[in-house]
Amino acid sequence: MAQAEIKETLAVDYDKLYETIVKYEDYPEFVSGCSEAHVESRAPGKARVKYLVNLMKEVSYTLDLSEDREKGVVEWHLVNSDFMSKNSGRWELRKLGPGKTEAKYSLELDLKFPVPGFVMNKLVKGSLPAMLRNFEKRAQGAG
Repeated sequence: MAQAEIKETLAVDYDKLYETIVKYEDYPEFVSGCSEAHVESRAPGKARVKYLVNLMKEVSYTLDLSEDREKGVVEWHLVNSDFMSKNSGRWELRKLGPGKTEAKYSLELDLKFPVPGFVMNKLVKGSLPAMLRNFEKRAQGAG
């Protein structure tokens, strides 16, 4: 299993960043490796989303997400995947003032087959800084 966490101050408004995070269907436009994101269901504070991503090979998985705009938290856990046995994590946002938001992203990932630890760590930890930058850029462009 691989675990990773990153916390950075982003030059973007809290509300714009939050909206970018919960607009799952737009992920293929700016999240590296994500080719599809289909919202299967949505209710206040909840969503179920099926993703198609390239992780060494094309992988499909479904997450249940819970959203709390006031607390700045989006959490998820794995519902279904042929490739992963665990995919859970959370975003935690904190307002730092106009145009500044602290973003903390945590992830736990495990696959259904053995993978060397250094490969898992590169897969999980190696991509986090670039992923945060992609969310920041996308949110900065949000109107």
